[in-house]
Formats: sequence, C-alpha cells, structure tokens
Amino acid sequence: MQHLPAARPVRAVLLCSAAFALSACSLWGGKTGSPAMASLPDADIAYRLAGHGKLPVVFQSGLGDNKEVWADVLPAVEQQHQVLTYDRPGYGDSPKTAAPRDPCTIAAQQHQLLAKTGLKPPYILVGNGIGGLYQYVYAKMYPQDVAGLVLLDPVHPERWRRLQSEAPTWAMALKARQALILNAAKSAEFDAQTQCLQGIDSKSPLRAPAMLLVRGKFAIEETGPYESVVREQEKDWQRLVGAPAIERVTGAGPAIQKDNPVIVNEAIRMVAKAR
Repeated sequence: MQHLPAARPVRAVLLCSAAFALSACSLWGGKTGSPAMASLPDADIAYRLAGHGKLPVVFQSGLGDNKEVWADVLPAVEQQHQVLTYDRPGYGDSPKTAAPRDPCTIAAQQHQLLAKTGLKPPYILVGNGIGGLYQYVYAKMYPQDVAGLVLLDPVHPERWRRLQSEAPTWAMALKARQALILNAAKSAEFDAQTQCLQGIDSKSPLRAPAMLLVRGKFAIEETGPYESVVREQEKDWQRLVGAPAIERVTGAGPAIQKDNPVIVNEAIRMVAKAR
C-alpha cells in the first residue's frame, strides 16, 4: 500500500491529543442511522448493521468515540460487506454497565453482540486507538472467528506501563486530564486497559492477514517521551499481528479514519483480498 496524503487537514489535534491519547477524539456529530439495541447478559448495546456481502466487517472505536466516528469510511465498505458499528456501554446510545471494562470483557461482549445480530464469522476486525487493542484481544480469544485485522494507530498492550515508567510526568498529566474530561464509563476503560492482558499470548503473531496503519504526526505536547514510546511500540505491533509493513499515513493524526478514510477503505479491501 502506498503512503497516501491525508484527505483533509487535522483541525483539532491540539484539543484531542493528551486527554484522548487512546482515541481518535470524536468530532463528527452526524448520524449513520437509527440504532438497534441488543440485550447481553451484562450490558445493553446499541448497534447499527448495514451493507451487504458475505464477509462482515466489525468496527471498534477509540476511547471517547462512539460508532459515528466511522461515518466517512462506511459508505464504501458497505458496498462490499455487511458492516457492524456499535457503541460500547456508556457511549452514545448504549447505557452504562456495572460490568468490568477490561479488554477481555469488552472482547467477550463483542462476541456476544455478534451472536445476537446473527452475523456469521469469520470477520474483518477494524479498530482505532484502544479499539485496536480490543480487536487484537478479540482475535486472540476467538481466532477461529477472524478473517483479518485493520488496526489504526492502536494502543499497545504495554503502552501505559511504559509511559508510567519512562515518562511519569506525562503519564500523571494524562491521567489527571482524562479524569476531568471522560465520563465514568470511559474513565473505567482507561483505568482497566492493562487488566487481563497477562492472560493473552503475545509471543506468537496472529495468523490472519493484517494491516497496521499509524499516524503521520503528533501534537506539540506529544513530542518527546510519549512519541518515542509510541513509535518504538509500532514496530512491536507489526510483530504482534504479523503485518507485512507499518503504513505511516502522511499528515494524519490518531483519527486516521477521519483524516484519510480512503486509505482505511483500501486497507480493508486488501485484507479481504488476502484471506
């Protein structure tokens, strides 16, 4: 895949950077259609099912983002695939839940949701930010369900630990800001981002086709230790998912699906073709 320029400028990187370092910072206020509601054992989840095709694509948003963040990507994908977007508990149209917010619980809830919708595996999983981590965990927990992955600037399983160890001042500032800006459900996800990961096998790469897209630029306040940790862990993400390359998207920030939806659509197409 060629390194394509961003389709639009990033107008709000400085507003999104620190507090939403795990997300794409939801700025799009449009609607993609009235959601349906699925009742799971430990949560009620609002979702939207659209498109047509035999290979479903399942989207997982970043911290702070609901399903609407994929609006620029969906029209092209829906021409070739059934598409599922949804709000995690406490986001958008989904009520909050008392269930744990660790990556394994969220992956299990997605598995239950897919069963409720009647979508048959295997799936192409697409995730942004912490949603990329959730999709990776899903692929480890349910490998037989996965046809491929497209990860957009994903949060590495070891990012928070590394930041606390190597950039403690930055980590403390991030923690303080997220406590002020995020609601209780989103804060719970932030706090639980490393829980359960010790039970996930990270030594062997995934066997499904994968594309790894990463941001091309960082906000001013992200330069230094934070950027160094993220860039170093991009290389390990390539190992974790077995991606053929690290695709750096020129001009894009963490919200790659908003800054360059064309390259996201191309990555999905390539993964579907490679399976």
